[in-house]
Amino acid sequence: MGTAAKFQGPEPASALIPTWLDEPSEEVPHEEPSQTEPAPPDQDIAQEATADPHPTPRQPLPPTGEANRFTSARRSFNSSAQTQDRGSLGRAVSSYVRNASGGSRAATRKMGGARRATGRVVSFLGDVTRTGVATALRNLGFGHLVGQPADVALAALTDAFCPAGGPIDQAIARDAWDEAVLTLAEEGIADVSDVTPDQWQALLVDFMTNAIQARVFNEIGSQGISLPADIAGINRLQEDLHDIIRGAVVDAVGDRFDAGRTVPQSEIEAVVDAIYQHAFAYLEALEE
Repeated sequence: MGTAAKFQGPEPASALIPTWLDEPSEEVPHEEPSQTEPAPPDQDIAQEATADPHPTPRQPLPPTGEANRFTSARRSFNSSAQTQDRGSLGRAVSSYVRNASGGSRAATRKMGGARRATGRVVSFLGDVTRTGVATALRNLGFGHLVGQPADVALAALTDAFCPAGGPIDQAIARDAWDEAVLTLAEEGIADVSDVTPDQWQALLVDFMTNAIQARVFNEIGSQGISLPADIAGINRLQEDLHDIIRGAVVDAVGDRFDAGRTVPQSEIEAVVDAIYQHAFAYLEALEE
């Protein structure tokens, strides 16, 4: 599962939506210390008197989850781990979305860093469709990657799509992108300009699949789970989970990017959120 799998999962009663998900990831610009003398006390009082009498109220904290909201998902996940039953694994994922996350909309919001990274990837792929790979790379500031092997070029774009630093949310996005690039690397594409439209779309689908898989595995598969004793069993469990989630993502993406279709820049955020929510709704319905 890569580096993101080291997360030990949230506490059962933690907030359904982590408070840091919607915080800006950009660094605050550095300011030089002021060279002026401190204001005298009476001036400080005057400044307080002219302060905004109607400050913006603080946003309320998100609700905490039920103490047992992970129980059902972890029980089904544990059953699948021991029996290799895909039905139990589907029920685990369904319960994760419905009970542990609060539904498909809330589960989508929890994908904060991955959603933002997905938006950057969609924007880049739209540029590739309109102008070609070489121009798209130059527009992104990576013209030196033109002519490089696909795996080398795309791995170099990790920081552009998934900035380093921050909470586990951003680590999940980086890990998901790296794994998607490794999958494409198996094609042995010698020049990134030779990546086909279908391969670009598969890269996007793999990235979103990996991001959801990492989130699910970290939250329900990291505590109280008895994994198979052999490596082959663990790999099979992860492959089954990947296949289930990839099916949901493929269904959610549909034909949005077929035949050279692109998404207007102003609509990318809404489209990305719609894809994630559709995928989570698909997963939630697995138990029905």
